[in-house]
Amino acid sequence: MAVDNRLQQAAGFNIEGTTGDARAGELTINGVSMETPSLFPVINFYGGGRSGSVFGGSTHRTVKELINGDDRVAGVDCSHIFEGAMMSVGSLTDYGINRDLLQTYLSSPIKRRAEFHGFEGIIFADSGGYKNLTQGALDGSDFELEMNQARVFEMQQQLGGEIIVNLDIPIEPDDSFEERCRKARLTAENVDEFLELSKDYPAARYLTVHGYNYSMIDTFMQELQSILGDIDISATFDGIALGSLVPKKDDRELLINAVQGCRDVMAERGFDDLPLHVLGISNTAIPLLAAVGADTFDSSSYMQAAINGKYYKSLLSTVRVEDADFKDCSCPVCSSPELRSRMNGNTQYRKDQMGPAAVHNLYVQMTELKNIRERIQMDGTDGLVDYIENTIGRNDSTRKHAHRVVNESLGGYF
Repeated sequence: MAVDNRLQQAAGFNIEGTTGDARAGELTINGVSMETPSLFPVINFYGGGRSGSVFGGSTHRTVKELINGDDRVAGVDCSHIFEGAMMSVGSLTDYGINRDLLQTYLSSPIKRRAEFHGFEGIIFADSGGYKNLTQGALDGSDFELEMNQARVFEMQQQLGGEIIVNLDIPIEPDDSFEERCRKARLTAENVDEFLELSKDYPAARYLTVHGYNYSMIDTFMQELQSILGDIDISATFDGIALGSLVPKKDDRELLINAVQGCRDVMAERGFDDLPLHVLGISNTAIPLLAAVGADTFDSSSYMQAAINGKYYKSLLSTVRVEDADFKDCSCPVCSSPELRSRMNGNTQYRKDQMGPAAVHNLYVQMTELKNIRERIQMDGTDGLVDYIENTIGRNDSTRKHAHRVVNESLGGYF
């Protein structure tokens, strides 16, 4: 297969520091940069609404208003917190829209719309593989669209995706070996088509891989190359996206195994220079997976926690929004008297209480990631070991996992 290397100009990844297996770097996509490890918060830019409501409702709408610094949120501008964002093509129909509204959503790329003027981050357009696996189609109120690689890529372009992935066929925990291999071959067939479709599109192309450990991921790669041939992964793709982890997002042991296994496969096969993105993880996994070598993540935990009335004090500690002591936080939300009042319940609509809480939660996540990056770039492993010991190492549910990553990925205690 002939590969068009022009796309490599769209993306760059520089590793600027390492400690043990952890690494800190800079990811640049079409001139927009983010320091890594970092997070792509999941946002539904089109939450069932129209332009007058910033194309959304509920908490999603308020989050987008905070990205824009709209008058409706007292002019508070939180755009700098959103260095990137993840949106899946599968989420376009989460709110039962009709065909006309779908066409409105896809008529112009996200960053070209006046409604999203505050957002300048990197758009990661996911393929919606899980929804396709379970539903096989995008269902609206008056339409049903069968999803295939060509249609997914078309929608990724229409959204203005700057990182795009092939349509994948995720594995599930109870799949047999034969079923996992079958899904790997189907994913490989999509990858083959994806490469041809995207050869002239100026975005970073990430390859999705699947598995819960080294053996599963290595088998996946064997099946992939049986379809694609012996291609040069580093010259063909701009990153790796590790998937199929959503059903196991709270299984810390499995997540560590998966990331370690993926990094080992990447190193053995000669593409360890690419950034590794972990698809769909929970909040408390971030330090563990950064310590074993993940570069970026996506998560909706900041939003889901707020929707459930939770306010982050740290990655591991929450209180009810109404019980929070806002003076302990310096984020733009908690620094605003108007938004503090709303989070205290002085508002007519719940979205106006929980939207600010969601952005605060994201601020906490981003602050912790900054701390992790700084620790990685210190001399030796002591800085990151100390961070892990004093955060996830002090929590009963994550202590054994903290000790594991210190011993296996950061040189150990002795």
